[in-house]
Amino acid sequence: MYRIVIVCIITIVFIDCADGLINGKWLGNDAEYKDVITSFGTVRGRVATDGDYFAFLGIPYAEPPVGKRRFKAPFPPSPWDGVYEANRTVMCPQNGVGQEDCLILNIFTPTKIINELVPVLVYIHGGSFLIGSGPTKGMDYLIKENIIVVTINYRLGALGFLCLGIDEAPGNAGMKDQVAALEWIKRNIANFGGDPNEVTIYGMSAGAASVELLVLSKMSRGLFKRAIVESASARPVWVVDGNPIKTAMDVASLLEFPKKTKNVFKLVEHYQQIPSNKLSEINYAYYNNLIDGTFGFVPCIERNFNEKQPFLVDAPHEILVKEKFKKVPIMFMFATMEGLFLRSREYYENNYRERMDRNFIDFMPADLNFDTIEIKNEISENVKSFYFGNKTISNETIVEYLNYFGDYLVLDGILNSAEIHARNNNPVYLMEFAYKGNMGSNEEFYKNINVAGHGDIVKHAILNQPLQNEVNEKDKLTVQRVSKLIANFVKLGNPTPTRTSLLPIIWPLVQPNNVSCLYLNHDFEVIEEPYWDRKVFWDQLYTKFRRPLRPVNPGLL
Repeated sequence: MYRIVIVCIITIVFIDCADGLINGKWLGNDAEYKDVITSFGTVRGRVATDGDYFAFLGIPYAEPPVGKRRFKAPFPPSPWDGVYEANRTVMCPQNGVGQEDCLILNIFTPTKIINELVPVLVYIHGGSFLIGSGPTKGMDYLIKENIIVVTINYRLGALGFLCLGIDEAPGNAGMKDQVAALEWIKRNIANFGGDPNEVTIYGMSAGAASVELLVLSKMSRGLFKRAIVESASARPVWVVDGNPIKTAMDVASLLEFPKKTKNVFKLVEHYQQIPSNKLSEINYAYYNNLIDGTFGFVPCIERNFNEKQPFLVDAPHEILVKEKFKKVPIMFMFATMEGLFLRSREYYENNYRERMDRNFIDFMPADLNFDTIEIKNEISENVKSFYFGNKTISNETIVEYLNYFGDYLVLDGILNSAEIHARNNNPVYLMEFAYKGNMGSNEEFYKNINVAGHGDIVKHAILNQPLQNEVNEKDKLTVQRVSKLIANFVKLGNPTPTRTSLLPIIWPLVQPNNVSCLYLNHDFEVIEEPYWDRKVFWDQLYTKFRRPLRPVNPGLL
């Protein structure tokens, strides 16, 4: 009997070595799938259809947020028996489609991880806190760098950001989803071959705002080591709702809630009863009519009213200026023309051109607070003159139009955040991405603009279309460069540790009073203080007129 036991043990070890049991992971005999044991059950991933890596799609990191839990912080998922086939793609409710059972993450791993755990990149999607989902393909170039990539879903719109300051809807459920996903990753990623102590979070647009909010929040402390912020920050007007009670009432009035009802508990009951797709459809229509830089349901400043830890208790601007947060190495990236693809469609579909020319004051950022209408009129004329001079807003001033929105919605916040994070020798990198090829977004109306727009950088790392053999060689080179810069930062905390033929430059660190910036178009160069005149213009406005942000107050209903 003793001899038989020894034979069995030897056999198991032999199979493990042959089929690939590494750090607790099990590859199937045909190497077409991999089973991994998590805290909640076993999951099975399969070889991706678009590259040489394993894809685990739709792993639940929380219970479905339904019923009385609809607007609350997420609950851990229920364990399951057997093997969970991780091949589910789903998006949270948005613009009339999606499912509330959507709190999932997707994990992409190299087919072979030898001996050591590898660094992990967690990507948080953008979409105005209103649309989007975690990408489920296009990871090949990042995975080739021997890292693991994770993408996540989180609740959107009213379902993620109804903020009433009561137990039924305390606010920031979507941000707490992100924290729960990071906690799941911290606990389980080693079983997939990832190092839980080498996690970098990366986001674009609303995902980038989320990343900086995660850096600022005590709730997420210790869940990641580095951060990458693309095309947004936590500072702009659209990131934190200055009046979440009003937002809730405005949208509720479109959902047949009586305006005269001044009861926050009846308000949340009404929201709990609205079908998710109807709610998200009305929510999107409401967002589409906003012209003052606000997005509707977004993160809020919570109030402390029970023992549960809030996600955000102060204005991001205040946390940053006072440096009341734990700093991490951080990489900021922006496109040359951030207004492109951010507010470009509105120009011709929503007639922004004529409306702005007639009443520019209506398009001023909502977080500028003026004592009188006369002062507001004067400042709005100054802003219009700064961007458009004496010209009529028209097709002749399309670049100025795009710069106006790109500056106050994105660029000013990024440049200010980069300076603050760089204080006290914290490693900070800043990049302007100008390259315009075939991998980024395209809009026929703007075909003559030959620089990158909002969201174009990530499309050269997480590909939304395959690189064909006959593809432009410049496109392929740019994909390789962006993927390598990101992977180097994820692995080493330094995007250019040495000069190479692919990256023939050393990317300098940002200094608080010497803001160096890597510029990437067809080639690399280093520039200083990019678009500083426009930054200084907005800094002066916000120094004088910034609207203070306060915690949500349900008593204001």
